[in-house]
Amino acid sequence: MYDENLEKSFIGNVMVSRDAALTLADIESVMKPEDIGGDDAKKTFSIIKKLVESNKQVNPATLVQGGADINFIAEVSSLGISSNQAISEAKLIHSLASKRNLYNAAQSVMQQLVNGEDTASVKTKLSEYINSETEFTKDSTKQISELVVPTIESILTTRDSGGIIGTSTGFKSIDRALGGLLKGSLTIIGARPAMGKTAFALNMAEGAAAKTGLPVLVISLEMNNEMLVKRMFAKTSMIDAGKLRDGSLSPEDLNVLNSAADKLAKMPLWFDDTPIQSFSDIRARALKLKRQRGKIGLVLIDYLGLIETGNERNSNRVNEVSKISRGLKVLSKEIDAPIVALAQLNRGVEQRTDKRPMLSDLRDSGSIEQDADNVMFLYRDDYYNAPEDQNDDDISQVEFIVAKNRNGKRGTIKLAFDKRHNLMSEWIY
Repeated sequence: MYDENLEKSFIGNVMVSRDAALTLADIESVMKPEDIGGDDAKKTFSIIKKLVESNKQVNPATLVQGGADINFIAEVSSLGISSNQAISEAKLIHSLASKRNLYNAAQSVMQQLVNGEDTASVKTKLSEYINSETEFTKDSTKQISELVVPTIESILTTRDSGGIIGTSTGFKSIDRALGGLLKGSLTIIGARPAMGKTAFALNMAEGAAAKTGLPVLVISLEMNNEMLVKRMFAKTSMIDAGKLRDGSLSPEDLNVLNSAADKLAKMPLWFDDTPIQSFSDIRARALKLKRQRGKIGLVLIDYLGLIETGNERNSNRVNEVSKISRGLKVLSKEIDAPIVALAQLNRGVEQRTDKRPMLSDLRDSGSIEQDADNVMFLYRDDYYNAPEDQNDDDISQVEFIVAKNRNGKRGTIKLAFDKRHNLMSEWIY
């Protein structure tokens, strides 16, 4: 699946270039050498590269001396018109190569399925191939003169927005500390069970949707959609979550609940509760929403440890989680939106006197700390050191610990957790 005549014309046009080094640089911004399908054309192009790297002239004589087929060189020498034409042809060669590679990958997938290989593993391999395909969409190398004006504009925008340049978290104190959640950033929020992770995440999702007006995608691998929406109902209506669970609602409660439902229904919130998802599944859902809506305000994942890798055989969980965290970071740039992933912490936290989390407590951490732009933890001291007279429904103080902040300071922010209403708010008590 390649065009032999196209490749011959391409080589001929490269040969007539007055500045072979410059032409090669332009070609390699739109095509890879392995995109060439014909053996003679591929070998000749490789020889051209070696000649350029050695500061030698590119002409029929040097090409034949370098090992190119004399008959092939004689044929293509008469086809050269313009080096600009070579760059246009390089784009076509890359397009054909992409089709050829995808066809071969599909054939390989069919054979693997026939051989009885695990479906999840096959899907993961196919997704890894697709994600690894090089796309030459734009020139990312820029001179500083192209960057100073947009950077100044960004600074002025930050000034005008009160220092908040990213997506709002819904918490003023956290927004001030982080500057909001920046586009293309990955944030990890870790905690032990019962610290309020999901409550915090839902409060953040609602706050981001309300303040930006952009779609917020919540991917829950732990709770189903109904459970999540019930929690949001409790917060928005201020009806006891216990009443929503057992349905013991008064007529007045029903009126309040209907008002809360109307308010939530108008928010740009999307939920996906598919219980078993790989990184490829999550990527596909995020890209689909971006295509449908144009922009995304935030993607929130609950939680990182439940993302399937599809590589159960001889897999190393730490390495697999590292691939997932790196993939999420790349995806955040791909969708031009922040991604927040919740994470469980190691049980080792429970063995310490001071149970406040540290970066080393991230379960199967791998390169999570390295990939993430922000790492935060939630900690409730009253969970471990509750006063004898404390009621489970009392307001709890939650420490929001900023352990890593790529664009600012670290520190601790106090929040209030109203467990009855699944409400996380600023600490004012």
